Amino acid sequence: MRYLVVCISLVICFFVVKFAYTVWFRPIDQPTPELLKLEAHFINHNISGHIYAVRHGVSHSRVLSVASFQIDDYPAPFILIEHSSTLIAEQSAILRDNLPEELHPEVNGTVVLDFPAWDEDTLPMASAIRKVFLAYSSKP
Repeated sequence: MRYLVVCISLVICFFVVKFAYTVWFRPIDQPTPELLKLEAHFINHNISGHIYAVRHGVSHSRVLSVASFQIDDYPAPFILIEHSSTLIAEQSAILRDNLPEELHPEVNGTVVLDFPAWDEDTLPMASAIRKVFLAYSSKP
């Protein structure tokens, strides 16, 4: 019985330490070359701004990097998430019933575009961003 309690305690301790490391102590993943190329693509299509790294609590086997794109003189940034595969990217782009179609996550290869803090008054800008995002191709 004592061994069982020790084993369960060790397993719980392991998961608490892993969670704390992933959420608070792991260094923030810097934007990948793919996200940097996407930033240049947005700027070339008259959506000026910059990306910056965002902390995420997802395993590296699923998410490589998360970045926010802050549009110059616009209040809310949008999110770009690069996944390790297209299948994982498609699975992570969950449609939300309570939002208009323009604010749903969009997948382009391994990158997902998301508008987490946007509302219905930002639909024209969201449509323009989605159009530029879907025109992007990572292949030369």
